[in-house]
Amino acid sequence: MCAQKLRFRLVSEGNPAVNVKVLNIVTEHTAQSDAKGEFVIAVKVDEMLVFPSENYEYKRYLVKEEDFKKTEIVLALVPKPVELDEVVVNRDINPEDLGLVPKGQKQYTPAERRLKQAGEFKPMLLVGQLAGLSIPIDPIINAITGRTKMLKKDLKTEKRERSLAKLNAMYDKAYFTDKLRIPSDKVEGFQYYVVETPEFLAILEAGVKAKTDFSLTGLAQKYNELQRGEK
Repeated sequence: MCAQKLRFRLVSEGNPAVNVKVLNIVTEHTAQSDAKGEFVIAVKVDEMLVFPSENYEYKRYLVKEEDFKKTEIVLALVPKPVELDEVVVNRDINPEDLGLVPKGQKQYTPAERRLKQAGEFKPMLLVGQLAGLSIPIDPIINAITGRTKMLKKDLKTEKRERSLAKLNAMYDKAYFTDKLRIPSDKVEGFQYYVVETPEFLAILEAGVKAKTDFSLTGLAQKYNELQRGEK
């Protein structure tokens, strides 16, 4: 199947998501949303689009066969919370120092903490409490389980962004271009390619650089083969 152009529209909280970069991680083709949040890009089935942005949470989209029957695909982006430019702290302060948690207790990231709190609430506990009342149970359970799915997605996004930051801290761009033979304009696409690979994420998390080097070498060979296949 030859690549075909699809029209997308990006929205966020009911408004157009403007000037958002779009990257096809297989072909390295890029686009950018206009004042209406719209863009057009050439894609094939099973190619993945990613949306790296400073203003919105990381999003990816896998192109499906039915997309080519649509005149426009609408995607929703989640805005990132506003962060302060700088916070000066004279010493390290953590919840243990403040006496909020016991010493040695596991520290959770914000996404992990929200998911843990949601997991501690069991929807079926509501059944006994609401028995005898004329309140439909299913919508309540669906709302709770839907929120849990959203929180799990947020956790995956947070972990992926941390992995990208760790990868950039461990290797400069010259490593990808000189050692791995990734073309300079393909480095960003390759980085998104590897962080979408669960096996590589496990190796990166382990922190053994020799294993990470070896894994990157194998993934670079596969990625370059994909690029040659596209051409």
